[in-house]
Amino acid sequence: MAAVTRSRFYPLFALFLALVVFTGFARTFYLRQWFDVPPLTVLMFLHGLVFSMWVALYVIQTRLIAAHQVRAHMRLGIAGLVIAALVVAIGLLTVFVSASAPRVRALGMASNHFVFVPFFAITTFGLLVAAAVSLRKHPALHKRLMTLAMIAILPPATARLIVLADLREHFLLLQTTATAVFVVFCLAGDWIKHRIVHPIYAIGGVLFVLSWPFRIWVAQTEAWGRVGTWMAKMGTFLVS
Repeated sequence: MAAVTRSRFYPLFALFLALVVFTGFARTFYLRQWFDVPPLTVLMFLHGLVFSMWVALYVIQTRLIAAHQVRAHMRLGIAGLVIAALVVAIGLLTVFVSASAPRVRALGMASNHFVFVPFFAITTFGLLVAAAVSLRKHPALHKRLMTLAMIAILPPATARLIVLADLREHFLLLQTTATAVFVVFCLAGDWIKHRIVHPIYAIGGVLFVLSWPFRIWVAQTEAWGRVGTWMAKMGTFLVS
């Protein structure tokens, strides 16, 4: 990693994250025609489509900045706002609908409890994108917040890799580790280029990693279970 520079780190890291997404969703979305999997609902198809558009946009935007195409990056950022809004809106609708799914989730949780995990991810993504947009005139903050936003929505992809490897019983450890790996890459990229770690990655990254035990703790509480039950009812109403 010693040869990584600012102009190369973000495009390469974006491709790495895109590869994680593709690998995680290859069986159930991108290459589903070659696997025996249940059919997609319209909502799930739209969810996968806008999510894929966001990942593609993130890759393109990092390459534009690396090529010093700042104006093109800014113009495309307008489309990015629309896509990000769709990711949040459709993502939250998907979360509400998934709260009523009649199956056992990770760590033996019912859907109305486990739904806190994706809910946390999508709301964190929305908040980070909003913060990044508000700080778009401060590139050092903007790009790091956008990168954390991208990391925030990776858990569904890594979760599918965990299931594929039949390691469900280690869900919390593996999800925490995956997030830590992504954060370490960010920290390393900063250190190699600047010999200092930016507070956005240092503080935000640590909070990201520590959030995993918090997510699971909240998800397993009776209080959240009641919220999840309400979300399930709302999800059923919204798609009926």
